[in-house]
Amino acid sequence: MANPNHANACCAQTGASIKHTHADSPSACQCGCHHDSHDHSHHEDCTCGHDHSHHGDCACGHDHSHHGATCACGLDHEIDFAHCAEDGCACGHDHEHGGGKGAWAAILVAALFTGCSFLPVPELAAQILLAAAALIAGFPLFWAGIKSILRLRLDETALLLIAVGAAMALGEFWEGALVTILFRLGNQLEAIAVARSKKSIASLTKIRPETANLLQPDGSYTPVQAASIGVGSSILVKPGERVPLDAVVESGESMVDTSVLTGESLPRQVGPGDELLSGMVNQDGALHCRTTNTFSDSAASRIIQLVQESSAKKGNTEKLISKFSIVYTPFIILAAILLTVVPPLLGLGPVSMWLSRSLVFLVASCPCALVISIPLSFFAGIGAGSRSGVLVKGSKALEALAKTRNAVFDKTGTLTTGKLSVTGVFPVDESISPQELLRLCAVGESFSAHPMAQAIVACHGPVDTSGVTRSQELPGMGVFYQLGSEEYWCGSERLMKKQGVDVSSLPAANVYLAKNGTILGYLTVADTLRPDAQKTLEQLKALGVRQTVILTGDNTQTAQKIREESGADQVWAELMPADKVDHLEQIKQSGSTLFVGDGMNDAPVLAMADVGVAMGLGTDAAIEAADVVLVSDRLSDLPQAVKLAKRTLSIAKFNIWFALSIKAAVLILGACGMAAMWMAVFADVGVSILAVLNATRILRVRK
Repeated sequence: MANPNHANACCAQTGASIKHTHADSPSACQCGCHHDSHDHSHHEDCTCGHDHSHHGDCACGHDHSHHGATCACGLDHEIDFAHCAEDGCACGHDHEHGGGKGAWAAILVAALFTGCSFLPVPELAAQILLAAAALIAGFPLFWAGIKSILRLRLDETALLLIAVGAAMALGEFWEGALVTILFRLGNQLEAIAVARSKKSIASLTKIRPETANLLQPDGSYTPVQAASIGVGSSILVKPGERVPLDAVVESGESMVDTSVLTGESLPRQVGPGDELLSGMVNQDGALHCRTTNTFSDSAASRIIQLVQESSAKKGNTEKLISKFSIVYTPFIILAAILLTVVPPLLGLGPVSMWLSRSLVFLVASCPCALVISIPLSFFAGIGAGSRSGVLVKGSKALEALAKTRNAVFDKTGTLTTGKLSVTGVFPVDESISPQELLRLCAVGESFSAHPMAQAIVACHGPVDTSGVTRSQELPGMGVFYQLGSEEYWCGSERLMKKQGVDVSSLPAANVYLAKNGTILGYLTVADTLRPDAQKTLEQLKALGVRQTVILTGDNTQTAQKIREESGADQVWAELMPADKVDHLEQIKQSGSTLFVGDGMNDAPVLAMADVGVAMGLGTDAAIEAADVVLVSDRLSDLPQAVKLAKRTLSIAKFNIWFALSIKAAVLILGACGMAAMWMAVFADVGVSILAVLNATRILRVRK
């Protein structure tokens, strides 16, 4: 019977990676997002509220060609974090486009004018100084408010214009000037706070060099536009340069920094035959490479494209805030009017008193903190994830990831390495050792190109076949070879039966070895579990995932073994792609479900899951169908992604309740005459700044 002792398992990679290229290169539509030229389906979700389905100036009369500018909301429109409209962000508030030093100068001059009003000057002169201070500090805001009112798009600037105008009309010149200066100052501080997040999020677009050193006919290398270089071209990557296109090293050795793509801090050694992805940084040696992808299909371009498109996919929280801001401001203006008119009609005081209270009400009510900080929270979460090698396609996916209750995995290449290895060597004949059995199998399998044969040879190491006098590969069954006067048959159970060798009393195995018609032993070969698979599933459970499931097309015995090793709750084996879809549909009924896969056949299930997670950048179909891409191909990044999603959603929700609570308190106090104007200003710009700073904490998340 089988020897209980068997050789240590070892593995060798089998199979070849398949590269796919897009049939159509990405193009840029009017919205500035890069995608296939026919896919404009995301425009209905654009937060700027404009219809981008046409070119040039649309019927709304707004110019959509602002992508090159830098919005003071802190988001780079070149990568289309499209939450800003022509005049500002979704709140309608002008966040100082191009303000800079001029804005600070205006605030300083306005403050000086306000201070001069306290000098012993006539009252009229003091009022003129205060009015001038308000005009100097608030001119951009007032102008935006006038345009907002004319367009019937009532926003924060409209509220400010109404409040300051009414204060001046009531003779409250001091309050009018103070409110304006504080608003402008708050806008500047808010812009600074938001802009701090811009560098981390927008820095992703800097990972792709625009030029490459192309080999010329005379043997020299000349810098050319990387976009003009085709597949199969020879390029040189010098020390310190980023890899411009996906390529394979032909000569040279170096250490390469992969952190910008994978989040892995340790550099890795590369040499001839190793693959390089665009965006990686060559550290210390010149590398002569052959390109394997075009510029638009290289890893860096694909990552940038995914991040660009993420802004179009808004989650429920963002959509709620967008809808909220549309109805909120008109409602507040109506409430302020009623607060001014109704109490005096009921004999509760003069109109001037209630008008003053309604001004506080107006100033405190702006929803700026919500409509800026909530989208920023999600963008910060997406940016923090991309920095760690996790690409999330929009806040919708981030929300679903945070609410995950079921985690479903493909087996091969996802929970396992995708590499075959020898997992057991079992002699049957007591006269032969496990090492000798492995050697004899490796001698025979060295004449075969089958992946399983390669795994056996790799496990043993180099073999001596000089004594083999005859050999023949039997497709689908195994190998026959003659060593001296002895005949060996190495292969499947089917081969053994054909040669009349009885293996019915032995356990099922991948490879059997018979000598002159007598069985010597058998080997088991299997795909091996990823080293981090078990820990990943444990961490997911700790994060609130109730059920972990494996769906695989592999045989039941192998699938059960992987389930036991990984600690998964359930497994369904021997499934076709359509069967996986059916099972996933049943699992989804018990809660939000993510599916993790890496292959072409996983695309249908990735698309159907609440959150589809693709492993690595290998298969275009899987990446296109997925909501999340683990660029590093590390399964252990998945719990980190869930943790980041939960943190992002938690901060976004906190900002909502924090802003609403402060505003509600000041609104009530203001209506009762117990809130000063400075409290109203704090309820707007102060809360906005605090909410933005809270949102940017996401960018400081580390693994």
